[in-house]
Amino acid sequence: MIIGVSGGSCSGKTRLGNALARTLGADTCAVMLQDDYYHSQPDAQRDNLKFNFDHPQAIDFELLAQDLAKLKRGEIVHSPHYDFASHTRIAGREKPIAPKPIVLLDGILILTDPGVREVIDYAVYIRCPRDQRLARRLRRDVAERGRAPDNVVAQFDSQVEPMHQRFVAPSAVHADAVFDQAAIDADSALSEILARCTDLPDV
Repeated sequence: MIIGVSGGSCSGKTRLGNALARTLGADTCAVMLQDDYYHSQPDAQRDNLKFNFDHPQAIDFELLAQDLAKLKRGEIVHSPHYDFASHTRIAGREKPIAPKPIVLLDGILILTDPGVREVIDYAVYIRCPRDQRLARRLRRDVAERGRAPDNVVAQFDSQVEPMHQRFVAPSAVHADAVFDQAAIDADSALSEILARCTDLPDV
């Protein structure tokens, strides 16, 4: 069973995905990240906003769909290792992912691609207000990625939010369930998703 978790940047996808993975356990659940499947862009300069990382064309959805299909067939896949410093995939550092009863796929754009949607069995979308997403992204990018606050805000306004409105938010129509932030905070979204997994063997 492949569960897709989507929503805007810093909407709570990773928090929900991590909670699901912890609850289900490593023997039952594997995690895949859309961000591992960026196309290599060695000339990209994130700080100068010369490449739009929030547009669907930035993601190698063909490879992602192929890898998801392989997992469904019981095959091990080797997801790319994308280096955000050089904006390239690093050869020889691919991550092996073994097939498990449940695979969690995390990404803002996963529901925009028909090929990926075809292999997802249950898709959820998280709604989160713009200002809350921006505040979280600002804290994360300054603290964890060493970026300047002005640049984080500039990128959010010029790329992240426009792409959210154009691609990410409309993709919610493809979700089997849509949760707001209150459902994430109260863990009711976690409970509802886990209920969908109870008919799987050994879960």
